[in-house]
Amino acid sequence: MILYKTNSFGYSILRHNTIKTVYLVAFIFLNVIHLNAQDQYKDSNTGIDTVFTELKNRLDKANQDKNDVAIMNSHIQLANFYLQLGLENEAIKHYHDALEKSTKKDTTAIYIGNKMSNIYLSLKQYENAKSYLTKSLSIAEQLDFKKGKAECFGLLGSVAEKEANYTLALKHQEESLTIYKTLSDSTGLATTYENIGSIYEDLQQYDNALKYFLKAHSLSNNIPTYNQINILNNIGDAYRKMMKSEEALPYTLLALQQARTSKTTHQEESALKDLALNYADLDDYKTAFDYIILYQDLNKKETEHKDTELVRSLQILYEVEEHEAEVKLLNKQNEVNKIRQNIILLASTFIILMLLGWFLHFRKRKKQQSKIQHYKNELLQANIDKKTQEEIALQRENTIKTSALTNYSLHLAHKNKMISDITRTLNNIKDRNSVLIKSKIETLIKDIDLDISQEQEWTEFINFFEQIHPHFSQNLKKDVTKELTASELRLCVLLRLNLSSKEIASILRITPDSVRIARYRLRKKLPIDSKEDLQVFLLNL
Repeated sequence: MILYKTNSFGYSILRHNTIKTVYLVAFIFLNVIHLNAQDQYKDSNTGIDTVFTELKNRLDKANQDKNDVAIMNSHIQLANFYLQLGLENEAIKHYHDALEKSTKKDTTAIYIGNKMSNIYLSLKQYENAKSYLTKSLSIAEQLDFKKGKAECFGLLGSVAEKEANYTLALKHQEESLTIYKTLSDSTGLATTYENIGSIYEDLQQYDNALKYFLKAHSLSNNIPTYNQINILNNIGDAYRKMMKSEEALPYTLLALQQARTSKTTHQEESALKDLALNYADLDDYKTAFDYIILYQDLNKKETEHKDTELVRSLQILYEVEEHEAEVKLLNKQNEVNKIRQNIILLASTFIILMLLGWFLHFRKRKKQQSKIQHYKNELLQANIDKKTQEEIALQRENTIKTSALTNYSLHLAHKNKMISDITRTLNNIKDRNSVLIKSKIETLIKDIDLDISQEQEWTEFINFFEQIHPHFSQNLKKDVTKELTASELRLCVLLRLNLSSKEIASILRITPDSVRIARYRLRKKLPIDSKEDLQVFLLNL
């Protein structure tokens, strides 16, 4: 804007006398050193320490109560407080803390996100601003919060404008405008019209800019005074840039009047600067110079005032925090003193209790030792009794096994005697009359059959086996997949006694091959695989 006016003044120098040229040079010089500081609303410093202390106390109480909603609101209030003082970094910190406590996706989260994006926009950190606006917009869409969506689109448009992406900026502002129209929100419409006009002004499409500024002005009755004055300044600036300075003057003068009435310094500065440019365009350099002097004086005073207020605010905050630190330190010292007193009291009590305990311990020591010795004797006697019972059980088991083996030996002896008798009888009758031989052989067959049919010895053997291995039969019946025959049960018993196939064949009066076949059939009825040994399986039952 300054370069544009410099070119206009360059052409004017060729057309005006030396006095006008002097005014022009002075105007350009003063305009170049203009500081384009953003004005922010600030409360008076009166009571800053009181307000700050109150807000800090609310936050401390909320933290003590572990009330997340109260903590969030306290952080928001502190953030707004710091923002009014122009301390953006502190404001961002508290907005961020509030956002972390805002567990629900609600309108509060949208409010915080938009506040943070506004700060980042003023700090020219556009990526951060877009990040928070994108999140806020997503929440607003989920909640179908139309006003929130409109505000997000408007801010996204402002970010895009700052990034010189004017197509995207217009798109977002149009989206915001559409929503505000459905809501019949005159304040939102006025703000959005002004934003669109600003974009067209950046594009140097001053006709379109003026059109939207005028639309904003028509709806400005319900918007804050600051924004009303800003719209008037924009209208005047648009007219001036369209080389219609005469039409621009009424709007700019009205903006100046309202700015002075409302004591809006930043807008007063803008109006004074625009009036200087207008009168320069109208070749009234004396008036232009007067306005630029007024502008420069006001700007200098306001800058000094802001700096003074900021320093004063920081000083007050520092003193409040220093006072809080001193109070906390004093409280800590009191706590330390109390802890020391408690430690001394506890130590004294502990020593007394230790002495008393030692005395009682010494007094009871002999009695306890006597009891311990008594318990040891009882335990020793219990171990002796246990060993005795184990020995008796072992002897009983040996007796049972010996009895079983004895009976089984007698059975084998009987079998051997019978076989010997049969052999001797056969030798005696082999040369006799055939009729007598037949009779004798029939008698031997009956004796053999009678001996084979005698199951009493086997039954006794099984009884002895059950005494030695009482759970074998039960475990075997649980594991088999099919019911076992009597001969298979006998085979299992003999295998459990760890007898060889040859021994089993002799006892069962079958061939070793028959034993092998019987083992094979038995395996099929037991839950064992081909690699597992049958005898090992039975020994583990």
